[in-house]
Amino acid sequence: MSKQHINGILSQYAGRKDEVIADLTVYLERPVGVGEHSDIGQEIRTKIEEIDKLDSLIATIQKYFANDNTTSEESGSSNA
Repeated sequence: MSKQHINGILSQYAGRKDEVIADLTVYLERPVGVGEHSDIGQEIRTKIEEIDKLDSLIATIQKYFANDNTTSEESGSSNA
């Protein structure tokens, strides 16, 4: 794969992680706004598991494909 492919995939994972963290924040800070979900606890668990999976995918890319241009911009962009 080219650097552009790796950077693009890494950006997608980092962006998805940011999106899931934002969703989780809504569940935690404003649970009344999420009335269509009867089991908020399960939704929170699901979001945490998704964040963990994305963290793992990001770490794998950084471990095996890291170079000066691939991970320096992405690694700090999605800290919660």
